[in-house]
Amino acid sequence: MLKKIILLLLFTSSLFGLAYWDFLSKQASNTPSTYPLESINIGRLICGGHLPLAIVEKKYQSQLKGFQLNTVQNHDWNDVITDMKSGKMAGTFILSPLAMNLIHEGFPGKIVLMSDRNGNGFVLSKKFKSLNQLKKQVSIIAVPHIYSQHHVLLHAIMQQYNIPKDKIKVLGMPPRDMINSLRNGEIDGFVVGEPEGNKAISVGVGWMVAISPDIWPDHMDHVFIASDSFIQQQPEQLQSLINQLVRAGEFIENNPHEAAIMGEDYTGSAAPVFEEVLTTPPNWITYTNMRVSEKDMFSMAEKLVSMGLWAKVPDNLVEGYFDMRFANKAEPAMRQQ
Repeated sequence: MLKKIILLLLFTSSLFGLAYWDFLSKQASNTPSTYPLESINIGRLICGGHLPLAIVEKKYQSQLKGFQLNTVQNHDWNDVITDMKSGKMAGTFILSPLAMNLIHEGFPGKIVLMSDRNGNGFVLSKKFKSLNQLKKQVSIIAVPHIYSQHHVLLHAIMQQYNIPKDKIKVLGMPPRDMINSLRNGEIDGFVVGEPEGNKAISVGVGWMVAISPDIWPDHMDHVFIASDSFIQQQPEQLQSLINQLVRAGEFIENNPHEAAIMGEDYTGSAAPVFEEVLTTPPNWITYTNMRVSEKDMFSMAEKLVSMGLWAKVPDNLVEGYFDMRFANKAEPAMRQQ
């Protein structure tokens, strides 16, 4: 009799135990995970070309799958290069020629997206009344970096106006220093990403010689470079990020006023200044197609060769410097959403 009672108690307790663990498992499945998402660092500078990243950070962060976007702001391109080489950042928005040259020098990474097209302005001191005056004296023109689309644009306009190379001294300078340097007479002009050029005009420093579409229409401007480890080890997260960056580009095109307001801390200018860049004329800067074509790749590489910055166009330019798989998926999927 005692043995039966003991067995009955053991059986009953086991049933209660199973029911209790079943209850706990159901509770756990219905409770959101409290574990923080992995944070992925993506670099940027104060620049209108990096505006899609601002829109993702502020509007589409919740749409990113499996990670939290953390943007890292730098003020100098050399710091960007250092952070990419150290592994601090999985990717960064960067000048297109600088990204190409970084890979050219052995950095393990690929350009996976174009941030924007056009987007630059050439501002000259008011002491010059026309570009032809640059032929008569040695002038100092600042660009953000020797390996920049701005340097390429300066070289192009010098060719268009037959300005001798020995009449222009090119100076690398952070964009945030350009307006004051021009105001103080330390330089004679600058080619820069917007809205810095339009900002100079708005405060009465210099005059706008030309904007990107006047010099080289629809040229590749800033790009997004990702490390090989990011591409190979976290392709789903990278695809998710690029999807939302393309979506952000579409948002900017359709909502320039709101985008300019959201991007004030990214562009470094009041919203009306950059909204003018986004709209007047409408092709001053565009985010309509963020895929890099082979034509884009070769035209930039050929210009680097013609400027003497590269000896020749690399044989593996397309597959060795660019990876458009993610952008090719994102473009048709994310437009008009």
